[in-house]
Amino acid sequence: MRSMTGFGRARLERGDFQVQAEVRSLNQRFLEVKFNLPRGWNERESEFRKLIGAVAERGRIEVSIRSTGPKAAGRLIVNDRLARSYIEELRALKKRLALDGEPGLDALLSRPEIFQVVEQETDLGSEIALGRKALQLALKAMDAERVREGKSLKRDLSSRLAKIQAHTKQIGRIAEESRQAIVAGFQKRVRELLAQTNSDDLKLVEEKRLYEDAAFAAQRADISEELARLKAHLQALGELFSREGAVGKEIEFWLQEVGREVNTVGSKSQHPALSRLTVAIKGELEKMREQVQNIE
Repeated sequence: MRSMTGFGRARLERGDFQVQAEVRSLNQRFLEVKFNLPRGWNERESEFRKLIGAVAERGRIEVSIRSTGPKAAGRLIVNDRLARSYIEELRALKKRLALDGEPGLDALLSRPEIFQVVEQETDLGSEIALGRKALQLALKAMDAERVREGKSLKRDLSSRLAKIQAHTKQIGRIAEESRQAIVAGFQKRVRELLAQTNSDDLKLVEEKRLYEDAAFAAQRADISEELARLKAHLQALGELFSREGAVGKEIEFWLQEVGREVNTVGSKSQHPALSRLTVAIKGELEKMREQVQNIE
């Protein structure tokens, strides 16, 4: 079991290059990856996604990589033909308008179409290789944090599961006592009514009817099926807590199933103690639902 929240950072140096990778993981129902990469690295996103997918199955993963080091010098390109055309036209204009002076560089420096600085292409291979290694180290640190927090979540969920299982045992015991009490109460009522009845035929009819009412009332209060399903769901939850990989979605599903059975038990409850126990279970389930939002 792992948490979906974590953070990792790694910084590497090689020669004049320095690369720092930061990875942050947040809660998200599905896997979503956001990159902030140096210019020229975007074509490597698919490669980096595979590295991330190896350590995370759910969550919003934010990746930031910064690279510093010597940059390639720019190269100046001069459009000689265009510059010559400018000068010729300026001289012709000077002659037509009878102006003084000779057009020079000052007339050309403000023209960006004549002078352009172009960055030279550089080989990013070694720089990206260093970034890939830094990303792997950052992912390892993030995963260690997710595992550590996951252990804490597992302890908390296991503790709450144990409380729910203990409450479920109490509910089973109280429900059986309540069912027996209902039957015993009806039997007592039957004997009291029959003692006041003179006709044997009437006694037989009354006895049969009252026993049927007793059986119906006991059946309405019977929650044995709900308890059986509830125990099975709780067992499934316990098994998930020890399973590797992403289990958050499955835990959410079984918590919903447990809640459904507890609601049914509560609706059938006629015993104050049983009602209090179902309320206590619902409280634990609500806290578990909050915690499971952090589980991968």
